[in-house]
Amino acid sequence: MTGGMSIGKLIKMSTDIFECLYDGIAIVDKDGTIVYVNDANERITDVKRSALLGKNVRDTVPHSHLPEVLASGNKLIGVKTEINGKQVISNIVPILTDGKLEGAISVFRDISEVLALNKKLEEANSTIEHLYKELNYYSGSDEGIVIGKSKAMENVMRLARKASAVTSTVLLQGESGTGKEVVARFIHKHSARADKPFIAVNCAAIPDSLLESELFGYEEGAFTGARKGGRPGVFELAHGGTIFLDEIGDMSIQLQAKILRVLHEREIMRVGGAGCRLVDVRVIAATNKNLLEMVGSNLFREDLYYRLEVIKIELPTLRERREDICLFADHAMHKIGERIGKVVKQISSRGLKALLRYDYPGNIRELENMIEMAIVTDDDGVIDIDDLPEGISMASRPVFGVPASGVNFSFDEIPTLEQMEALLLKQAAEKLRSKAAISRKLGISRSTLYRKLQQYGLLQDTED
Repeated sequence: MTGGMSIGKLIKMSTDIFECLYDGIAIVDKDGTIVYVNDANERITDVKRSALLGKNVRDTVPHSHLPEVLASGNKLIGVKTEINGKQVISNIVPILTDGKLEGAISVFRDISEVLALNKKLEEANSTIEHLYKELNYYSGSDEGIVIGKSKAMENVMRLARKASAVTSTVLLQGESGTGKEVVARFIHKHSARADKPFIAVNCAAIPDSLLESELFGYEEGAFTGARKGGRPGVFELAHGGTIFLDEIGDMSIQLQAKILRVLHEREIMRVGGAGCRLVDVRVIAATNKNLLEMVGSNLFREDLYYRLEVIKIELPTLRERREDICLFADHAMHKIGERIGKVVKQISSRGLKALLRYDYPGNIRELENMIEMAIVTDDDGVIDIDDLPEGISMASRPVFGVPASGVNFSFDEIPTLEQMEALLLKQAAEKLRSKAAISRKLGISRSTLYRKLQQYGLLQDTED
């Protein structure tokens, strides 16, 4: 700061401005005596003006960088200083009158406030990103959310629509990848709570030590690192709406008791808190485990099980609804193709037949992953059997995964001789087990049988 203005004149002319600033201001003369501090200085440092004015900065603020600027005549930008236990970041410039050093001025801000603002910004960005993903995943339209025309799925959707008309708890049971969260969202979207939050929590993905605070929130000082002012949990955030507790079978017995209290009393208590807070939340739970067996093994509370099972919906596996596979595959092909920016026109008849014969231990999720890989590897815009994972082109496991009871087909869908041969060998291996017995029964040599079993991936199913 140069020119012909003295420190006294600078302070007199600028006091009204300095007092309006959110940043702290400290001015010292050439000897280091503090001649001015503003209100923000007192707020940030918790030190009264009377304890600073007229005192040397070296005595009042031992770690101050003001003496360095007085000694060198050079400005310092973005330096950190500790004042009365507070960490601040300062910009310090010399005050010069006609080239002569008159003193220095420091403009500083509490770093903890800056960090708090940055943290709030990060949380806001995280929330925005989460909501964007949720909206991107769930458009509010029924189109593409739940697809399938099988009798099993019709029954699921019939129950889901009835569940959406009431506020009772719902238990969704089914293997991984069967679409439990999709059904939960459908129920919420068609309920009277549709304009309120829907929050999904995967109980298996969060460590038990953190899950309680995630669900119920915590008070300030509840544990090391607890946020100042505390934090609400998802039950509070979902007030008026729906909470989807996925993989509830992985929740500890201790937390199960607290979930039961929420369902009984409609209230929660934050971690480290002393009082209860009322919440109005509908609970939809899901699991891929047999909760009744877990109840018998004392791994799941019986009273909680019956509170959750007011409305129970069993989701069928994909192998139990093979008539829906083509619909899911087509839907996944267009959805994934649009997402990754690659156009795929269709799935070939060979590709569809292979998809229809597969058993899908990972259900819809596995099918979608399979389609995505096929789209990525495809070169001609048509998904053929060669674009699908290697295992799907092998016999029986899983390509020829035809039910052991036989194969049903229409005249237009007569299986190939290769498929029938694979089915015959599969059934023979299941019933006879021994290679010698199978070769005698089928009237073929051991070497031919060995080659056929190897061709269809059935060697491990037979004994010598």
